[in-house]
Amino acid sequence: MKKNAVMLVTMVAAMMAFGATDAQAQIRSGGKIGLGLGGGSGVNGLSLKYFTSDAQALQFTAGLYGWGGGFSALGLSADYLFELPTLLNAGPLDIAWNVGVGAGAVVGDVFALRASGVVGLEFLFVPIPIDLVFEWRPSLQIIPNVGADIVNFSGHVRYYF
Repeated sequence: MKKNAVMLVTMVAAMMAFGATDAQAQIRSGGKIGLGLGGGSGVNGLSLKYFTSDAQALQFTAGLYGWGGGFSALGLSADYLFELPTLLNAGPLDIAWNVGVGAGAVVGDVFALRASGVVGLEFLFVPIPIDLVFEWRPSLQIIPNVGADIVNFSGHVRYYF
């Protein structure tokens, strides 16, 4: 268990060390606020991304918590993201990526707190300011039990204005 937690922290720290400068990433063509649907730290619902600068963003997801057996609680996740250089510019589609850290809280039938790393692959549709994001979110459950979840994925689709 401790080995997984140390590995997660080391991985996120290494990715952040290679972070972007303000000149390396671009705010989405439609604006610095994206609103849509997504998931994060077990929470599925409304997704909001706000660029604090060209290279850094805050991402929030608010909605229902649960998977498979149904939803049992309300939750909120928040992430601090570093937008890294674009991997591919292909006319109307850009492919970019980001790394960051996040946290999630759940209240309802259960109460839970979770910390996570975030590595996102972003498909940016430039003419229509929409992004489609796939994320790998290795997580560390803090409450009610301590446990690691290395295989954890989420995604978002948002419109920017």
